[in-house]
Amino acid sequence: MSRVSRGWLARGAPARAAWRAWARGDIDEAERLAAHAGHRQQAHLRFLTGYVRGNYEQALTHYDTLHHLDPACTELDEPAAHALLHLDRPAEAYDHMQRRRGKRPTPPGLVSRMNHPLSSRLDHTAALPFADHVLAPYLPAVDATVNGHPVHAHIDTGGTFLVMGTTRADALGIQLTYGGRNHHGTTRTDRYTGTAKELTLGDAVLTNVPVDAMPTLSDDQDLVIIGTNVLQRFLTTIDYPRRRLLLSPRRDPQQAAEHLALLNGRPEVARIPFYLWADHYMFARGGFGTRQDLNFFIDSGLVYIGQEDGSPPRQACLYTTARRYRSWGVHRARAARPHFSVDEPIHLGPLRQSDQFVATTPTRHMPWASFGGVRIDGLLSHSFLDKYTWTLDFDRHEYTFRHPATPA
Repeated sequence: MSRVSRGWLARGAPARAAWRAWARGDIDEAERLAAHAGHRQQAHLRFLTGYVRGNYEQALTHYDTLHHLDPACTELDEPAAHALLHLDRPAEAYDHMQRRRGKRPTPPGLVSRMNHPLSSRLDHTAALPFADHVLAPYLPAVDATVNGHPVHAHIDTGGTFLVMGTTRADALGIQLTYGGRNHHGTTRTDRYTGTAKELTLGDAVLTNVPVDAMPTLSDDQDLVIIGTNVLQRFLTTIDYPRRRLLLSPRRDPQQAAEHLALLNGRPEVARIPFYLWADHYMFARGGFGTRQDLNFFIDSGLVYIGQEDGSPPRQACLYTTARRYRSWGVHRARAARPHFSVDEPIHLGPLRQSDQFVATTPTRHMPWASFGGVRIDGLLSHSFLDKYTWTLDFDRHEYTFRHPATPA
């Protein structure tokens, strides 16, 4: 989640306007304005706008141009490595980082990705029912195997590939290497990396799957999580109303048609572009109350359950700071609470929900407050998304939302 902010030093009104648009999350506007900036700023911004849209080959061309114009610029070295990883070119990502990092050690996870390349196999549309689990109403799971061991794999777009506790990783035969410090939610913790030899999700088989492990995932949080980067291997639908996960091969029109045929009777209500920063941080435009210019981190794994004034417990759909809530018109006393219900509508693209329940992060600075310099206003989660059948298309970088079937 590095901050790409050097562009704020840009000279000239067009470049400054383009960087302001980028910071606001106006990706189209930033790209349009970049055309009027100087060559260096244009290459920098066009890398970023192509990168978050998933146009990785195009982004790497702009990276090469920027590197030629300014060899000392290092801000985009890590995003360029991520672009190569998204293209399944881990050896090139490793060589790139070796050249750019000099004597600094290469991240162990990247070494493992190079030595044990990830692969996935699925030749038809697979439907996996949600598993029975105490957390299923708040964090759905499907039956899976990791290295031959049966597990419940919880679906959480706030995660990478496979995420679990260090004790669980040891029990599954996954060797771990220390990977530094990271965040679990808003908690700083040690992070370890490893590789699962095999993950099966129904008939989908993935080999050499990267693992992130943290000691904080223990006791009642001893979960195995499949995150955005597992879902990214497929055309994916999380069908909350019918309690199932649909997976089919990417870039296969026939299988896509069969996949979508399983959603017949579900009226489409919105198509929303999403952007992807680093490995797994998806964000999209949203709103709160009268504000329609917000950027939300789409993290389906927020299991925050609270109760207000004797009402039944509810799961929070939005997570941000009290300061943000106040700036959106929430009264100071209400925004100071750890959680509360809101009358103001919450938006994701054209989708709109009222009478929702939200939570306040206890930390002043959110660890995900900026993705590459784009302002992130809050985390939008399961309690908003679960009203729909949600398809994630990583080729189009587009979400499609459908309502439950209309009763006859």
